[in-house]
Amino acid sequence: MDYFSIIYKDPLFSIIIIIAIITLVAIADYTKNRYKQKIKQQSLSDFAKNFENYGTDENIGSLLDTSKYPASTFTFIANIYVTNGNFGEAIKMYLTILDKTQNLGEKIQILELLGIAYYKAGFMQRAKNIFIEILKHNPRNTKVLLLLVQTYEILGEYKNALSVVSCLEELDEKVDEVKKYIQILILINDSLMPLNEREVEILNINKKSKITKKIVLNYFKTYNIQRFWDLICDSNDIINYIDILWNINNPPIDQIKINKQVADVYRAKGIICDDIECDIFELETLRVINKYSNKVGDLGFKYKCSYCQGIYPFEIFRCPTCAEIGGIHLVLEIMEANNEKYNYIL
Repeated sequence: MDYFSIIYKDPLFSIIIIIAIITLVAIADYTKNRYKQKIKQQSLSDFAKNFENYGTDENIGSLLDTSKYPASTFTFIANIYVTNGNFGEAIKMYLTILDKTQNLGEKIQILELLGIAYYKAGFMQRAKNIFIEILKHNPRNTKVLLLLVQTYEILGEYKNALSVVSCLEELDEKVDEVKKYIQILILINDSLMPLNEREVEILNINKKSKITKKIVLNYFKTYNIQRFWDLICDSNDIINYIDILWNINNPPIDQIKINKQVADVYRAKGIICDDIECDIFELETLRVINKYSNKVGDLGFKYKCSYCQGIYPFEIFRCPTCAEIGGIHLVLEIMEANNEKYNYIL
């Protein structure tokens, strides 16, 4: 038996070979991952350059190069700018930090903040592009997925929004009501679907949803007024729909008298004249004023989010502050009416 045969059969030799193979595989894998990371970093850097309309801040860049403080300090300052509504300065700071940051994870975090800043500033197309880029690197980022749904919604790209909602469902996120809401928006804006088919689909989804009724009522008020009255008169609680009813001056009196809450709205307006008291304080106050006073009362409306308590002067469905849907409640305000507007009462 020659020398090489002895070495080959030696167990120690086999162990050395195995260790050498593992080492080579580890080195190859490390090199491959480093290369991928470098490509991703370069991709993010090149992508960020597309959003440099505001430019970078040379002073902040110099501070980041020389300061002992981490980039998180400057990120905190940029976040304050966003909170105060100074989006231009915030975006400039984020871009500068992004340009100086080498770590891939930190780049993605800064890019996310940049996307939120663009979203809040109203640059929806830029925000959308950033969120999509982030999801290429981190497709399970639920926060960015939810932001992308909202961005698509504002852009009117409802089918894309529904696709993202499906991704959230795969991640076991509770988005059932969001899905129904988006489906309703798709149907309402689908001009190619026959009207009758569209109405059937809308009503089917609305029956299963807790939050879409006001959107559906507004739709039928425009496209099928009889269906609107059927739905509103079937309602047990019309407090959040008073603003819709208040601007209708020719209701079907015989039909609405079946539902006292609906009839109360028109008692308050002076269209139904009887001595029945209204259940809602503001409506009863207006009924009394319009019946016994020379003054003519009117209702003003504000919209309050039950989640963040934000109050808005215009009708909304998704809160612009906390982004929750279905939590907007109507706030009634009594005011003196413009007599020219109410000449039909006199």
